[in-house]
Amino acid sequence: MSFRDICLAVRVAMMRHRMRHLDEIEPIGSCLFLAPHPDDEAIGCGGLIARLCAAGRPPHVAILTGGGKSIADDIVSSEEIIAQRRRLTLLSAKCLGVPEDHIHFLDFEDGNIAARPTEEVNRLARLIQELAPDNVFVPHRGEGWSDHLATRRLGKDLATAEATVWEYSVWMWYYNYWKLDWLMGARASLSAEELEAKGRAVAAYVEPKAVNGRPWSGDLPAGFLRANLKDMELYFK
Repeated sequence: MSFRDICLAVRVAMMRHRMRHLDEIEPIGSCLFLAPHPDDEAIGCGGLIARLCAAGRPPHVAILTGGGKSIADDIVSSEEIIAQRRRLTLLSAKCLGVPEDHIHFLDFEDGNIAARPTEEVNRLARLIQELAPDNVFVPHRGEGWSDHLATRRLGKDLATAEATVWEYSVWMWYYNYWKLDWLMGARASLSAEELEAKGRAVAAYVEPKAVNGRPWSGDLPAGFLRANLKDMELYFK
C-alpha cells in the first residue's frame, strides 16, 4: 500500500467516525442524479440508488459526457470508448434496479463540461423541466475534477427553486478536502444487500477492459475504490 493510500485510509476512517453521528438521508419525492461521466453515479451513489429502486422509487440518472477521453490512444478511439461506457452504464444500472428508460445520455465534451455548449445545456434544462425532480444530486464542491465541479454548478443553476440539491462524494475522499459543512451532512447507511448491489454496479464499470488492456473507465486508484465501497455514503444538502 502506497503512502498516499495509507493517508487516504486514515482520512476515510476519521470521516466515517464523524459520519456515524449524521442523520440518515431521506430524500422526499422524486430524484435525479447528475453524473459527469459514466460510473460516477454508481461509485458515489450506488447504494442510495439501489435503496430507492428497491422501495419502488427508481430515480432518473443523467450522464453528461460519454467519458471518451478515459483511455483514448492509437488503438482505442474516443467513439469506441463512449459506446462501450454507455453500454456498461446500462449493465450497471440493471445491477441497481434502475430502468433503462430512466438513464439519460447527454453529449457534453469529456473534460470540458465547463464550456456549457448551448445545445447540451438546453437539453439538460428540458430534461429537468420535464422530470421536475424533488431532489437533484450533484458532485460535491470538493471533488477536484473540473467536470465534477462544472456538473455541480449546472445542477444548482438548472434545478427548480422547489428542488432540494444534494452534493454527493466521489473523488472528494481522494482530494483531501476538509472544509466540510457537517451541519448539512447526511449519510446513507447501506444494508448488506445495498452494498452488494453497489459493488456489482461498480464492477460492471471497472472490470471490463479494452483491447489495450485498460479498463474502459481508466485506471482508478485502488485506495479510491476502497474508500467508495464502504457501507456508508456521504451527502450534503
